[in-house]
Amino acid sequence: MLYAGSARFRRIIVPEGSQLVIDDAPLNLTLTSLIVYGNLSMGSATCRLRSAISITFAPAAGVPTNQMALRGMNGSTVDIHGELFIPTWTRLAQTARPNSTWVTLQQPVNWRPGQLVALPTSLWKDECRNQNEVKQIANVSADGRSLNFTTPLQFLHYGGAEYQTEVVLLSRSILLQGSPETAANLTGGHLRIESKTGRIRGVLGYRMGQQFQMGSYPFHFHMAGEVPPDSYMTDNAVYASYWRAFTIHGTHALTVANNTAFHVAGSAFYIEDGAEERNRITGNFAGYVHPLGRADTCAANGSVFGAPVIRSSATLLQPADWAAAGFYLSNAYNTIENNAASGGTSGFMFLNLPLPIGLNRNVSLEPYKRPPLSFAGNTAHSSGYHWDNAAAIYCGGDLRYDPADNATLTYKIDRSTFDPRDPNNASIPVKFILRNTKVWLGGFSVASYGDRFMVDGFESHDGTMGAAVRGDPSELYNADLNMNSANAAWLTANMPNDLQQGYRFALQWYDTWMRHLTANVTIHNVLYSTTEWLTQAALVSMTHSDQFKPYHVASLRGISLVNVTKAAVLSNAVTRTGSWRFYNFLDADGSFTGTQRPTLVASYSSANSTGPCDASAVVPCTSPFAWWMTDPNACTTTPPNVPATSNIIACDWYPWRTQARLRLQIPTYTLSPDQSSSSINNVNAYDAGVVAQFGLTGASRRATIMTRSEGVTGLTGRGGWYVHWALGAPKTLQVHVETVPRGTSILYASRYPPGTAFNVTRGGSSWLLPEAQLLPASSLDQVLGSDAGEYFYFDGALLFFKVLDHWEMPYQGREAARGEGAGAGLMVPGSRWNRYYQVDAAMPSCSTSPYPSQNGQDFSGQFCAMNGTVDDYIPPAVTAPYNEWAIPYCADVAPAPSLCSAMGVAAAAGCTCAALQQQGRCPALGLGGAWLAATGDANLAANVAKTQGYCSVSCGRCAEGEERCSDVPTMPLSLSKNMTCAQMVPLSRCFQVAPRGYCQDTCGICSGAGLPCIDLAWSDTYTCTDLKSWGLCNEAWPAATQPGAIGALSRCRRHHHHHNNNGAAQRRCP
Repeated sequence: MLYAGSARFRRIIVPEGSQLVIDDAPLNLTLTSLIVYGNLSMGSATCRLRSAISITFAPAAGVPTNQMALRGMNGSTVDIHGELFIPTWTRLAQTARPNSTWVTLQQPVNWRPGQLVALPTSLWKDECRNQNEVKQIANVSADGRSLNFTTPLQFLHYGGAEYQTEVVLLSRSILLQGSPETAANLTGGHLRIESKTGRIRGVLGYRMGQQFQMGSYPFHFHMAGEVPPDSYMTDNAVYASYWRAFTIHGTHALTVANNTAFHVAGSAFYIEDGAEERNRITGNFAGYVHPLGRADTCAANGSVFGAPVIRSSATLLQPADWAAAGFYLSNAYNTIENNAASGGTSGFMFLNLPLPIGLNRNVSLEPYKRPPLSFAGNTAHSSGYHWDNAAAIYCGGDLRYDPADNATLTYKIDRSTFDPRDPNNASIPVKFILRNTKVWLGGFSVASYGDRFMVDGFESHDGTMGAAVRGDPSELYNADLNMNSANAAWLTANMPNDLQQGYRFALQWYDTWMRHLTANVTIHNVLYSTTEWLTQAALVSMTHSDQFKPYHVASLRGISLVNVTKAAVLSNAVTRTGSWRFYNFLDADGSFTGTQRPTLVASYSSANSTGPCDASAVVPCTSPFAWWMTDPNACTTTPPNVPATSNIIACDWYPWRTQARLRLQIPTYTLSPDQSSSSINNVNAYDAGVVAQFGLTGASRRATIMTRSEGVTGLTGRGGWYVHWALGAPKTLQVHVETVPRGTSILYASRYPPGTAFNVTRGGSSWLLPEAQLLPASSLDQVLGSDAGEYFYFDGALLFFKVLDHWEMPYQGREAARGEGAGAGLMVPGSRWNRYYQVDAAMPSCSTSPYPSQNGQDFSGQFCAMNGTVDDYIPPAVTAPYNEWAIPYCADVAPAPSLCSAMGVAAAAGCTCAALQQQGRCPALGLGGAWLAATGDANLAANVAKTQGYCSVSCGRCAEGEERCSDVPTMPLSLSKNMTCAQMVPLSRCFQVAPRGYCQDTCGICSGAGLPCIDLAWSDTYTCTDLKSWGLCNEAWPAATQPGAIGALSRCRRHHHHHNNNGAAQRRCP
């Protein structure tokens, strides 16, 4: 037993079977190594030491510096239990101002005079201007809610209504510290537990850790494996660490709770190799965390789109410390709850780690596929500025071994894709969920690029972006995004080079195929400025690129704008790019636009087609860009919440007239994103022509520029897409069906010279749908009348065919993104690649006048030249009725304002589904009701009837998105063989078509009766009775011998069948 006093030792070893007990009395101990093979007892779980005990780790001749440590070796038990101070950290109850000597706290504390506390910064850029303070307590108020300090505060520490700075206790009764003798080498002592049993509480580690010795951290569980519930590190503190604070390495199920770390080099709370799981990291604080390996720890370097490659070296052992975080999470499958982070490049860093590293690199595990066991109740601030698009909570970055030597670690902060999977079954995709999180002064606040990210319950203040939840899909629910607190106003006015006034936005959805679901989000305090280069905005479009273009970007509902200047609601400057032309989202309840009805929002300009203003213009540059306009009576460029300066149009949205995306590819002419570059952005040199709606020319034309960079996004339905290639008629064209939502279609048309012969094929998709050749039709009506889109028609000038996604029917390619919780009912459709229609055109006389060339390149091999303007070829509008919504589902379709007026509802506010339901009008809005009868547009009335009338969701007739089980009418001829569903039943073809989603009603799926079973003759020689007598009823026979069967199915089985959840037949033999 060590008693009170002072002593210095070179090495203390506690042998196996022995116990070293340190008494509850003041002690100052200096040593180099304390190695425990047996038991070390400094207090116990039921008896915590109150005396001031210090152990200083000092160098000694002949002892390596990495042995300046307290080590609990394998099989040992280490108990260190200092006095309990609660809480270990709290928050200010009100703002603490410079020159004040006191602060008020949110919680009562049992702290003591003489102890040290830290007050973190209330600035954004923590490393650029240090306003963190450490103060000594002079006295504590009787109620424990006020502290007086021995010296006044130097800086402001914010404690307003929006957020409050932390107050952090640093002192503990037990002190482990490094010696000043090794401070110049950034070397202190370290505590390492290599056993399953370690209990560390109430200890301060000061000047601990060794920055150039791997594995030497202030508090460290090292390769302990699965630990019991009574192993933990709780209510400890780290101050002025040379490297890290609390490390979990090769250890599982450890509790790390209520610890504090302040002024730390490298990531503070650290999950080391990416194999560590099911640990409980709760109630901790990390602050003033310093990145390593940077010449200037304030400077911003790179971005998520392109960053330097950081390599491990003798002076940077872990390259990810270049982006040091308060909480470094290389494997998300841990419980991370109720922690707080201040400073660092990020407060919380979820690393994209493809495989474990270090001592666990051979563990069979893919960390980037692990979802959080729980991430909830955490806060972060004063970070997210060390690279463009950085965030206080950053899910990204990439750490891996350099394949050149398989030893050097490389790190990049680039965006990277997570792929969360069920830890018990990697074939099941799951969501990466962050709940009830709060960020302030955090740059992009929360930033992700992985698949299936959900942020539910989020509060953001004073960011450059309120939230940047990106990926496919990404979900943001129940969020409060406040762009300007009272502290922000003080910072922008008084702190240059910290938080800027302009170039700050609450939301921005990503372009390309990423899909966003956003619900129940309030945006506060967005200011419009006429002096900033780019002002603040509640929503800013992403429109810089023609290389990457949006599909259906987002669906949202329940958006509230509070104290948002109207001019700052939406920033969407006109740009000559596809990402501007095709910018769109669905305001599903009209809450963002203020229409209070399902509203399509998309780019619009009254006097800028975004084309060139010279002789090369296919349409005049001063003509409108109105590609997204539908019925002018159902569209407005000035919805209640959005000004005309936002360059958008807001139109009533219908599920049969919804966003779609086609990739129009002409081999060796058009360019994929990989074949193009940023040089094509915001220029017209790569314009390829226009796409226009049918029936409208001149000043009424609704058209968009298309470029050689592939991809056009527009609307399904009878509006049609006339594709006008400027160089003439393409000899070979592929129309890739990237997104055509289930049950909808696009009527495609393009010009060709008279006498052209066509071969139009539809690519196959494994067993779901064989490749097929479209048949020539005798009229456009025949094309319209084919629900399956089996025909093409050429009228001597224009080729027509109907584009629909057979591969999406009935099976999803990329599953539709569907919301849950607050986002229930929201949907963004799926998309796919490499499924296309191909048009091969044989033109008998291929003109080369005008010569088909562009930018000095000869494209006569791809085009036959044609004369004439766009308006010469735009087809007439489609007025004939046809089935433009073949697979309907339940949706709220609001009646047009003109219909409301005719039915006695004059005010626009009353012409919403919610208002009409409250007025008791639901019966009249449904099937057989007066409103459908009064609908003047027969096509509109027919489609509304398919969803059981107007306002079906609000009126409770059906659930949003619900499809009625039916015989889907879109079965292609290559599958139906020109048979009806009823004709297929006696031929046992239900087993062929029903698993593909067709004939569901006729084949007994809808009713639950099951697939009908019949006897089919086995051969001309033997009967089913023969087979039964031979005992062969349960034999599986090759599919090739059984026309109309799928897989190896037996004939001659007269029995019942049942069905699994996806409708596939499952056979049971009698």
